This record gives sequence, structure tokens and C-alpha cells, in this order.
Amino acid sequence: MVSEGCVYRRCGCTDPGTGRQYGQACPRLAAGGRHGSWYVRLELPAGLDGHRRRIRRGGYPSRKAAVAVLARLRAPRPGDTGARMLTVGDWLAHWLVSRTATAPSTVRGYAAHCRLYLTPYLGEVLLGELTTPTVQAMFAAIIRQHHALGTPVSAATLTRIRATLRAALNAAVRRGLLTENPAAKAELPKARRPRAVVWTP
Repeated sequence: MVSEGCVYRRCGCTDPGTGRQYGQACPRLAAGGRHGSWYVRLELPAGLDGHRRRIRRGGYPSRKAAVAVLARLRAPRPGDTGARMLTVGDWLAHWLVSRTATAPSTVRGYAAHCRLYLTPYLGEVLLGELTTPTVQAMFAAIIRQHHALGTPVSAATLTRIRATLRAALNAAVRRGLLTENPAAKAELPKARRPRAVVWTP
């Protein structure tokens, strides 16, 4: 059963004495006004691993906007299969352990992609709310991060990561958790063709 949840306001101000964020205890929040932003917290039913989960979202400009989001997450929908209450991370973990007809080396590749890329970037996203733009943003973030570290990620690696995500989401479609695969239309940078090297004496 989904909890009632709550909405609250917090900010990113830090205590100069401790260096820690005030959060909900910021003095400027008590003074009213537009300081900070509104957040939603909701406890979800146990996931596929049996553990209870919590969803926290934030950045809403008003209490009214946060309440509307909370109501949308709590309200059941006709034909709801539960995908709205299942995160991408939950599904990836379930999908990995349910692989039976896949070669061990392929499963290891899937697990590496989930651990290094898919779960860190998409794990907290609700499966039913995953979109192609979200998947596209993940790949852009991966490219930026690797570029910043001085270890550019190859187009071939990105293609394999997308293949893993597509396989996982195709399984979700077959289970009726999704109506379409958001990774299917995600675009990746085109691989550069190797240039021929002319050797001369």
C-alpha cells in the first residue's frame, strides 16, 4: 500500500559554522516569501526485492504544484499495472537476476552497464515515467562526464549501453509494465570512420 506522503519546503543554504545544509531548518524559510522550493516524499510498497522504497522529488515552485504531483503519484489509474510505483533501478535488478537463456558473458556485460551507467543515472526514475528525452539526457550526461575526466567514451560503448537498456525495457513491455520502449528512439553520436593512413618510405 502506498503511504499518504507529504510535501515540504527546503533550500540549499549552508550553515557557515558547520558547512552543512540547513534543509528544512533554514531561518529564511521561516520568514516566508519565495525562498527555497517544494519537495514531495512518498513511501512506496515493497519492491521486487522485498524492500520498502521511498520517492523524493523536488524543485517545485509552490506548495500547490508539489501537492498536485503527490496526488498524481498516489492516485490509482484504470488498468494501472504498478509501473508507476516501480523504479527503473528496481526493474533492472529484477531483470538481471531473471536472465536464464542468456550466455554468462552477455549477462556480465549487462550487469556492468547497469552498475556503471543505467542505475546511477536512471535508477530513481519511476519506470512508468521513463521517457525518450530522459534516456537521451542520460547519454549526454555520460558523454560529458567522461569528457571531463579525460576518458572519452566511444560510440561503440554507448551503443552497447543502449542495447542493454533496450533489452531490459523490451522485457518490461512484454510484462505489460510499459506500452513502448523509451530507449528505442534514443539517438547516439555517430561513430567516426577510421581514416586510412598512407605510409611512405
